Amino acid sequence: MLFSVEPKTSIKDVFGRKAEFLDFLEKLENGRRLFVITGPRRIGKTSFLYASLNEIYRMKKIPYIIVDARKVISVNAHNPAEVIAKDILKLAYGRLSRLETVRGYGIRLRSKSRELTEILEKINEKYERAIVAFDEAQYLRFAHTDFTLLLAWIYDNLQDLVIVLTGSQVGVLEKFLRFNDYKAPLYGRYHVRIKLPRFNPSEALEFLERGFAEYNMKVPTRELLSAVKTLDGVPGWLTHYGAYRVDGLSHWDAIEKVLEEAKGYIESEFKELDELSPRYRAIMEIVATITSTQPTARRKDILNALTLREGREIDNKDLRKYLMRLVDYGFLEHTGYGEYYIPDPVVKRVFQR
Repeated sequence: MLFSVEPKTSIKDVFGRKAEFLDFLEKLENGRRLFVITGPRRIGKTSFLYASLNEIYRMKKIPYIIVDARKVISVNAHNPAEVIAKDILKLAYGRLSRLETVRGYGIRLRSKSRELTEILEKINEKYERAIVAFDEAQYLRFAHTDFTLLLAWIYDNLQDLVIVLTGSQVGVLEKFLRFNDYKAPLYGRYHVRIKLPRFNPSEALEFLERGFAEYNMKVPTRELLSAVKTLDGVPGWLTHYGAYRVDGLSHWDAIEKVLEEAKGYIESEFKELDELSPRYRAIMEIVATITSTQPTARRKDILNALTLREGREIDNKDLRKYLMRLVDYGFLEHTGYGEYYIPDPVVKRVFQR
């Protein structure tokens, strides 16, 4: 069901991603072993990942493991490999981890070792091919050791393992992986990038129409268009709007619920930047205000507004660093002409409130 609020597990329930799935499958069949799946927050990366790997297992019998990097780091940033190893063994024994840091299908293993490298070696030996995925992989940068060393070791030594990495903070993920840094462990490793874009307005409208059709609901076109305009082409927000309507809320009540929900989600995502400096929030509020009347905000105008707000001179180089970090985290996008905007209208509304 399109309006299911749980991560999708069947590719049939993932709307509008057939081309991306077929690209993933083709590259996998071509022997590619390192994939990076990216897209804005709430775009449906986790659903795409689970559904794709389930379908690949159904078609090709390739077992897989999915590591929730955010949960792993929250459990033990000092030694995430220990958490992953323990939970892979639980999964392999047919038991679920209480914290669900690792999920998967098709992996069966007996191992006395508790070392992640040895467990992965055994999986590599046992299966002709297996997939190890790290969802929201950018959180692995908080590990006390360089986790990319392990990823490079897997790539170089375990030829039957495929690595899949996903991330919503695209710039942060890129800086963590450092594919173009000749000093970095993953430098020069061949990898396939799969980008999950927002739906265009027609796709977003069709998504809502199909979702409501599954419940035999007829929703006025003007309300669907209003939802598309307000929530843009972000599947996560559209899904929750549809779910609230199915559960009986009116159009505007459903919109308001999604915006309230989004505020909590975005605040939790923004917490890391808040802890670094209050300027990040100030800049987001300034950009949201400026772009309420024009498409983009010029860096000069942001600088002037921030200077006025703080009552002191702001160094232009410092501002550029703040802006680029907000771009890295996916909260802003840069046009390339010294102008910025908030790509997600829901995020924009949160900072306008």
